[in-house]
Amino acid sequence: MPFIATGSSLQLTRDETKALKALPAVTQITAKRALQGSTADLARLVDFIPIDSASRFCCLVPIFHATLKSVQVPNYINPKTIPGIIRAKLSLFGLVRISSIAASTTGVKDDAVTKYIVRSWDEIYPWMQFFARNCLPPPYDVSVTPPRPDLCSVFDAAKLCITPLSLICTESEEGRHMLRSSVSVQHFVAQLWIFVGNIKGDVLPGGPGTSTDGLISQLRASFALTNYVCVSESEDPDKITLPLSNYIHAAGGVKPVVFTLLRYIRRITRDAAAVEEPRSWTPRDQSVQQLHLYTLGLDYSFQFLQTICRQDASCRAQLIRKGSICTVVNTITQILPRILVQANKELDFHPEMGLAGRQKVLWSGYSYIASAIRDADDGVTAVCQAIDAGLLQTLEKGVVCPPHANPRDNPIRGRMGDIELLFLLPTFFIYNKVVKSILRHWLRVQSAPREKRETRDKALGATVQMVIKSTVEAMEHLNVQPFNFYEYRCSGPGCPTRTSQFISKKRRCSGCLISIYCSDKCQRTAWRNGHKKWCQVLRCTVGPWGSRDIRTSLRVIAGFETSEISRMAKDVETRVRQAQQQFPAFSNKLVLVLDMTVYLSGIHVLPVHKLDQFPGEDPIWPEIADEIRARSDSPPRGYMFSVVKVHMGKSKFTLFSPSTALRMAFEGQYFSDGEECDSVNEDEIDDLKTLGNQDLDYDSKSLDDKCYDV
Repeated sequence: MPFIATGSSLQLTRDETKALKALPAVTQITAKRALQGSTADLARLVDFIPIDSASRFCCLVPIFHATLKSVQVPNYINPKTIPGIIRAKLSLFGLVRISSIAASTTGVKDDAVTKYIVRSWDEIYPWMQFFARNCLPPPYDVSVTPPRPDLCSVFDAAKLCITPLSLICTESEEGRHMLRSSVSVQHFVAQLWIFVGNIKGDVLPGGPGTSTDGLISQLRASFALTNYVCVSESEDPDKITLPLSNYIHAAGGVKPVVFTLLRYIRRITRDAAAVEEPRSWTPRDQSVQQLHLYTLGLDYSFQFLQTICRQDASCRAQLIRKGSICTVVNTITQILPRILVQANKELDFHPEMGLAGRQKVLWSGYSYIASAIRDADDGVTAVCQAIDAGLLQTLEKGVVCPPHANPRDNPIRGRMGDIELLFLLPTFFIYNKVVKSILRHWLRVQSAPREKRETRDKALGATVQMVIKSTVEAMEHLNVQPFNFYEYRCSGPGCPTRTSQFISKKRRCSGCLISIYCSDKCQRTAWRNGHKKWCQVLRCTVGPWGSRDIRTSLRVIAGFETSEISRMAKDVETRVRQAQQQFPAFSNKLVLVLDMTVYLSGIHVLPVHKLDQFPGEDPIWPEIADEIRARSDSPPRGYMFSVVKVHMGKSKFTLFSPSTALRMAFEGQYFSDGEECDSVNEDEIDDLKTLGNQDLDYDSKSLDDKCYDV
């Protein structure tokens, strides 16, 4: 006969009653009294659940479900409703305890959480909302006392609200889809995420331990997965996923999301750095388990960063503005020596805690930096932030795993986040602002003690060596004199006036955005003496937007352009012959395209009218090509002129050859008097002199010492 609670509607089926008989007699009696409404016996029933054999006590789950169904979530809290609230709290604790232990001990993880929590979500979720509303402080001010802390402590309420969500994210595919598709649940998760992120101490009121137990730190790290699942794409493309805007709105807008996410990353990093050095480096070591938890928390936080940056432009811009790249670089710098450790065969090849899993968090961080730079509206500033934060030095440290008592070969590499990032950075070395950051990097390297590293990651070591050589080449192009002469001297023919000597406000040509004049007279004279023809050409040299980053970097771009075309001279001849055969009708209108948006630079030859973002249909180009051939000592062979493709992140531009434009438009104006630009008393030049005059040891011998033998 089934268990029936006297005076109530609680009852179990015959099969559920039969399963209870497998339990000890004391437990059966306690279960019967719990069904009859005894709160004390329901509490004893929860305490009966052992940690090592929870699967045997899974037959208690129907009792907890029946109790939740029998108690309605009250609209008001009064003495009559408090007993029902306590029974609901105990039932939730019982379900969470059985589900978490069963998921970790049984072979079928998805089955336990899905059956016990997800498929009873309509009974469980309203009570989670009730305890969050009445027993947790407001998300944005955790110092405020909750409305009813007497019903449930803050620690227990947080556990009741967060643990079911964490179990769903780790163990149940059906539950993950529910999180992605429910507006109410996403709002609930977002509020909990803000709450956990704003906890300042390491102990919640009502918690069982002290700050040394790290319960809040573990809660923070584990909740990163829940947060990521809510905004990630579904495993099944046919299932609905809510837009990211719903989650951002639930969290209070873009700024709260950005601040909370960066705070999560910084605090998890702090917790990981504070973990004691493992004694045994085995999967059973407590320090190893803590490092694994914090590593997972950082990995999911980095993936969350990538997701919101990819889906929301305002979040991407706000994150870069608030220093997300610096935060990620600092995080990788701090945790790299803690996790990139070759220990032993048991740990290094562990499916979850192994070296490949630990390296994955580094590659996730590098992948975010690469995606943030590549998709940014101002990728130049993003690259400067990364280099100034020490990214190049951090990447160099990744070539080696510190030696261990039981050394072994490095496991196979996973995703190539670091390689991807290293191949992206040199495409920004053409900008003046980035090269200054490179100079500061070399100054830090010079002041830091040299470390002899053994290269074990051959692919990363070879790529680092290539990038280091590119930094040296960029500094050489930056130091070419006179530097940005068109920015510090009047462009009027024969006018020696420097910008620091201008009596009135300097006049910049509104057409080309490059030439500046000390007076209207100089501007009119320059227009009549050839600027009328080259004005449009110079404008094509700075791109359609007239970006200041491009305008101030033309000498560096010109240096790279000249060196790259010289390096690929044979390839240029081959490409020209192929283009002449492919486009016979336009053989006299071919243009050499130097693609500097990729590393290493690529070469293409196309008809001028087929260029992207370039006014190729304009009839001025044949005339310009004739003048280039007439005035150049080594005119182009087989093509009219060259163009350079550059990018500043998301935006790409096709620029007329800076080396040709500057030489032709300003020939004879700045090189006849033998003066150098060092005497220009401008702030930017002073900054450059301060860096450039240092004794930087980046000659070939020093570079060989700095690079790695591969």
